[in-house]
Amino acid sequence: MIYRFGDFAVDTLRAEVRLAGKTVPLRRQSFDVLVYLLHRSQRIVSKDELLDAVWGNKVVTDGSLKHCLMEIRAAIGDRERKVIRTVARRGYILEAPVTKESVAADKKVSILVVPIDDHSVNDDGEYIADGLTEEIITELSKVRSLRVIARASAMRLKGAGNAVQDVAKGLGVDFILDGSVRKSGDNLRVILQLSRLNSDDVRWSGRFNGTLADLFEIQDEVAQSVARELAIRLGAREPAEVGELEDPRAVESYLRARYETLKFSEDGLQQAERHLLNGLHVVGPNARLLGALGHAYAKYGELGLDPAGAFMAKAAECADKIFELDPHSSPGYLLLGMVRFFSGDLRAARVPLERSLDTNPTDPDALATLGYLCALSGQNERASQLFDELLDVDPLTPLNHCMPGFVALMEGRCSDALPHYKRFLELDPKNAFAIWTWNYVLLRNGRVDEASEVVRKLNTDHAGSALTQLGTALFHGVCGEPEAAKEAVTDELRAAARNTELLSRELTHCLALAGETEEALGWLENTVRIGNINYPFWSRHNKWVACLRDDARFDALMIDVKREWTSIDSNPDTR
Repeated sequence: MIYRFGDFAVDTLRAEVRLAGKTVPLRRQSFDVLVYLLHRSQRIVSKDELLDAVWGNKVVTDGSLKHCLMEIRAAIGDRERKVIRTVARRGYILEAPVTKESVAADKKVSILVVPIDDHSVNDDGEYIADGLTEEIITELSKVRSLRVIARASAMRLKGAGNAVQDVAKGLGVDFILDGSVRKSGDNLRVILQLSRLNSDDVRWSGRFNGTLADLFEIQDEVAQSVARELAIRLGAREPAEVGELEDPRAVESYLRARYETLKFSEDGLQQAERHLLNGLHVVGPNARLLGALGHAYAKYGELGLDPAGAFMAKAAECADKIFELDPHSSPGYLLLGMVRFFSGDLRAARVPLERSLDTNPTDPDALATLGYLCALSGQNERASQLFDELLDVDPLTPLNHCMPGFVALMEGRCSDALPHYKRFLELDPKNAFAIWTWNYVLLRNGRVDEASEVVRKLNTDHAGSALTQLGTALFHGVCGEPEAAKEAVTDELRAAARNTELLSRELTHCLALAGETEEALGWLENTVRIGNINYPFWSRHNKWVACLRDDARFDALMIDVKREWTSIDSNPDTR
């Protein structure tokens, strides 16, 4: 709610008083007194009513209320006490005319946690600084009244220096949390401050001294303090999570592992596994450590380093062990959903992803994966909603920008997809998947000359990869060169596509364009088996399978696809 009187605006969502667009400093309790009087403007409010409303059961003297009123009058220039008038022996009345303006229910206070700087003596605390940044983001994301820029976006600002303010302004955030950590041996000193964007208004600052074992306590206190200073009421504190770590050796193992995992390299994943197994050896079964280990194993599959599925099996084992410790674990549900998704069982992935999102509605991994699954299932409206939320909390991760374009492709709006995939490539021009998707959307729009340059780049920079083979085959197929298209499809690509929806779907397209109807239908059946049941896409919007639609085998398959597609919205288990 925004209250307006005279030249002042009082924003209860952001807990601030503004005059001509500038914030007028006011203590929290004084602000609460002012809001209470505004809500009951032109009505006498007794001293006891004010004390009860603002301080509740806390014992305070009349002097506390008088001091607040003095601060309010000074802030709004009410020296003559004409705006807030004292009524002898009865109380106080706010005389000024007041208007009220409702703020949209979904408008949230937004915050960017800037990557914490490492000021350690031996420059050996970077993994702690990055880990603390991630943990604070995770903790703040649990507050539903906050819009917290996701870790992946925040970490792209590492080392950005003065550019942070400009980026933050572009993201539309209200507040910035930044600071530093200094490690000396096992001792830590953490200094943080919360400030309003582009102003000297520091809303909160904190200095913490402790050891690695205190790190999660520090992160919790920071999240509580930030939420409190932003005038957001937190619910009752929940019991400590099953995965809390107290042993400093396990804490260090966890932080070092997260740091290595996010390098997205085989060596990094191997180092992460080593650290996490060491941590588990120290403290025994632990949900936080098992969750991190499971995500490290799942990354092998995402990076194409697990053709036999051995690491996905290990990730599934980690999820099982987490549920043994906590049957309702949100991280456990997310891990299980990711494992099922990347193992080629999209239908089974839905329920755990939904449950994870119920508990943590701003988790970028859950939003992206469930949104993608919805698009493949023909739930385009839900997919678009999830992708909008994803871009709201994680706007700097390049891949996220192409997601709305994928929905457009599924709906046959190929030209509408172009700007989304172009933005993905602009943000990450060396990314093989970004290059491949740009080639893909150019071909969908018949822009063959431009696509030829992109295919050449794929073959130069990423020779022999599955994406390069697919991109080359699609190019030749669209150009009406069936023999060249078939030659680009290798047996290794076929083996990799067996349980991978994207590869299976695009093999269907390659072979259909090359005139290999029987094999194309086989891969379409495989794609449907994995979970792509977007009936409108296959039956109407997808021009690349037009040659398959005259086949009785295609008709029989579409009957089953349509039945499953139409049943999704009526099934409560699929939302």
